Amino acid sequence: MRRLKDFPTGAVLSVVTGRLVSENHIEGVYEVLNWMTGESLFTHQLPRVGREAEPVILALHPELAQAKEEAEQVNGDNWRDWLAKWKDRYGDMISVPRMTIAEHERTDPLSELSEKVHPDRIVALKMEGRDG
Repeated sequence: MRRLKDFPTGAVLSVVTGRLVSENHIEGVYEVLNWMTGESLFTHQLPRVGREAEPVILALHPELAQAKEEAEQVNGDNWRDWLAKWKDRYGDMISVPRMTIAEHERTDPLSELSEKVHPDRIVALKMEGRDG
């Protein structure tokens, strides 16, 4: 049986639709995707991991596929009203599963970044008192 965890509806819909409708903004997306992957993702990884997570969430909640279509109309002025409709339909929280090794490709964040940005532009900092 897959492990599930509940997250705010807006955060889950942000992952499914690609539209930021999370009430705690991008932090909600990080929370969902970090939990689903068991990783601490970097910003540049969110689009790829979101694409991996979408079918996993939709397999558990196929009714959320409708949100993807409806989200095309969402903008900075109406996102709260749109989210309120979805919360009325499905509640304040939606459960999501952990992703399996077959569903998520673990990639070193700096290696992945170097595929997008020339390595001369990457500066890795080691913070005192922090692991990694």
